[in-house]
Amino acid sequence: METLFISNSDTSYCREKSYVRIAEIFYLGNEKDHFKYHVLVVDFIFSDDDNAMGKFLKQISYLFDELELTVDQEGNIVEVNNVNFLRLRWIKIVARLSDTHKGEVIDHYFSQISSILEDKSRLIDFLGGYHMFGLLFNGLLQSFDTGRKRESPDGFTEIMTPVKDGEKITLTITPENLNPTEIDHFRGLFVFKGDHYEEGFIEIKKHNTHLKHSLLWIG
Repeated sequence: METLFISNSDTSYCREKSYVRIAEIFYLGNEKDHFKYHVLVVDFIFSDDDNAMGKFLKQISYLFDELELTVDQEGNIVEVNNVNFLRLRWIKIVARLSDTHKGEVIDHYFSQISSILEDKSRLIDFLGGYHMFGLLFNGLLQSFDTGRKRESPDGFTEIMTPVKDGEKITLTITPENLNPTEIDHFRGLFVFKGDHYEEGFIEIKKHNTHLKHSLLWIG
């Protein structure tokens, strides 16, 4: 999974950062029409992990390198089963990082993540975001042959249109009602072969930022 962040994309001050996670996903079985997964991130690659802020953000990212999730039949996260483990780990991370990292920006990161961990619905929304695991647990556990719509947390409607070519289904995602949002451009693409999810891509532009989220399934 990769997130590419481009700031000031239309100016001479354009700057690009990338954040790559290599994850292993283990299916733990089903329970009452839900599915349980163990997500283990085995490597993080930051384009700017040679500077202080990059190293700080990388250390924070390790908080979510091991997750136990319950997912519904459509592939949406409905429960984080190891939330107490995450809270205890976060206490240790904050204690370690607060010795060497100070300032208003650092305090904001600490308080933001602490509040997310204490709110079940916010934690699920956070982990289901495209910048986290939203390309993996995206409500599309099974591919489908007919179009559908779903509401985006950013306030617009995602329209999904499948095109079938033999066993391969390419699902394009386009936006509806972008006007009331801060987003200038949105598009997405998911590729399935039979019931096997192969790759996903989401692109978002707003203000002076350009985000590209991509996932390639190996194995």
